[in-house]
Amino acid sequence: MIRLKGLDVYSLRLVLTLLILSGISVSVAVSSWLSTRDSKHQIEELFDAQMLQTAKMLELFYHTEPGATSQSTARPQVLHVPDSQISSFAEKADALKLAYEHKLAFQIWSEAGEALVLSDNIGHQPITRFVQGYHKKVFEGELWHVFSFFSVKNHVWIVTAQQDEVRQELVSQIMHNAVIVPLIVVPLTLLIVSLLFYLLFRPLKTFERELIGRAPNDLTPLTMSLPKELVPVRRALNLYINSIARFIARERRFSADAAHELKTPLSVIKLHQHGLESLIDDDPQQKFHLAAIDAGVVHMSHTVEQLLVLARVDSINELNVSSHAILPMVEDALNQLMPQITDYEWNIDIAPQLTVTCDRFYLLLVLKNIIENACKYSPQESEISVSAHSLGDEISICIADRGQGMTEEQIANATERFYRVNENEGIGAGLGLSICHHIIELHQGRLVIAPREQGGLSVTLFLPQ
Repeated sequence: MIRLKGLDVYSLRLVLTLLILSGISVSVAVSSWLSTRDSKHQIEELFDAQMLQTAKMLELFYHTEPGATSQSTARPQVLHVPDSQISSFAEKADALKLAYEHKLAFQIWSEAGEALVLSDNIGHQPITRFVQGYHKKVFEGELWHVFSFFSVKNHVWIVTAQQDEVRQELVSQIMHNAVIVPLIVVPLTLLIVSLLFYLLFRPLKTFERELIGRAPNDLTPLTMSLPKELVPVRRALNLYINSIARFIARERRFSADAAHELKTPLSVIKLHQHGLESLIDDDPQQKFHLAAIDAGVVHMSHTVEQLLVLARVDSINELNVSSHAILPMVEDALNQLMPQITDYEWNIDIAPQLTVTCDRFYLLLVLKNIIENACKYSPQESEISVSAHSLGDEISICIADRGQGMTEEQIANATERFYRVNENEGIGAGLGLSICHHIIELHQGRLVIAPREQGGLSVTLFLPQ
C-alpha cells in the first residue's frame, strides 16, 4: 500500500483552530441571519400595530362640533410637519424636531371623499383607495406603508402612513450590528484560542524536545509529567524503549559469548597450522594452502578481538580519567603497530607539553585503531600525519592520510556497527570506528571524519581540555 508523505504533514493545532473558528463563524452567521429575519418580521408587526393604534387614537379624539358648517364648505385642518433634515437614528434631534416626524403621515376623509384633517408632508390627495386594511403606495418616489380605517362612529375614513425607509433603516442597523459583532468576536476568539492552544500544546513541545535531546544510547524510560491524553503515548514509547534495550543487551551478550567461544577453536587451528608447517615439504601448493589458513585465522582473530573490545566498551560504567601527555600515547600506539607502520612516511606535529584529560587505555585503543585504518587504506610510501593542537576549551588530535578516502554517504555511515566501506574487500568487521566513536562519546568529545582536498581522509578527535 502506497502512502503519500504529504498526507502525514499537517498541524493539529491549525486544524483545531480552523475547525473552531469555522464553527463559530457558521454559528454566528446562522444566528445573525435568523435574528435579522425575525427582527424584520417583528418590526413589520410592530409598525403595523403602531399605525393601527394611531388610527384608533385619531378616531377617539376626532369629533364634529355641534352646529358646524357643512364639510363641503369647510376648509380641512392641516398639520404642518417641518423637515428636520434628520434622516437616521444616528443623528441627534430635540423634542421639537423628532428624527422621523416627516416620515409619518395621517389623513381623515369624509365618506364623500372630502379632506377633513391631514398632515402636509404627504399632499392633499388621498394616498390610497378607501379600502380598509394595509396597503403599499409609492408617493414622490418613496414607498409608503398605508393603513386605512373607516370610523363607523364618526363616519370618516382615517388613514395613517409610514415611509418604508423607517423600517429598512432599523433592519439595516440590526444587520450592521450582526456583522460588526462577528468582526470583533472572531479575531478575539482567534487570539484566545491561539493562547489556549499554546498553553495546551506546550507539554507536547516539551515532550518533543526531550525526545530530540536524548542521546542515542540513552534507553532509560521517559518519566516527565504529561497530560492524561499523552500518557498512553509515553507508555507506548517506554515499552518500545524497553524492547530496544532488551534487544541491544541480547545482541551484545551474543557478540561477547560468540567471541569467547571462537577464541579457543581459532587457537587450536593456529596450533595445528604451525604443526603442519613442520611436517610438509617445500611443495608450493601445500604452502599456498597453509598461507590461506593462516590469513583466515588472522582475520578471524582480529574480528574476535574487536568483538571482545566492543563488549568491554559497551559495559563501561565509569572512565578512569586523568591528565596524560598526548605525544607519548601516540608513540606507544605506533610502537604497538610495528612492523605495520614501517612502509609509510610519518609526520608527527605534537608539542611535548600538550596534555589531555582522558582514560589512557581507551584513548590509546582509539589512536591505534585509527592509525591502523590509515595504514590499511593508504598506498605504501604515502605520508600519514598525526597532529594535536589546543583549541580554546578543546584538544584536537588529527590523523590524516592520502589513501582512497570516503564519500559523503560512507562518512555518514562510517561509525555504524558492522559497516564496511567496501563490502567486497572483506577487510575488517566494520567495528573499529564504531568502537572509537563510542569511546570518544564517553569522554564527552566528538569524532569528525572529513575528506581531504587532494585525496585521502582526516579523522579528528575533539576532547574537552
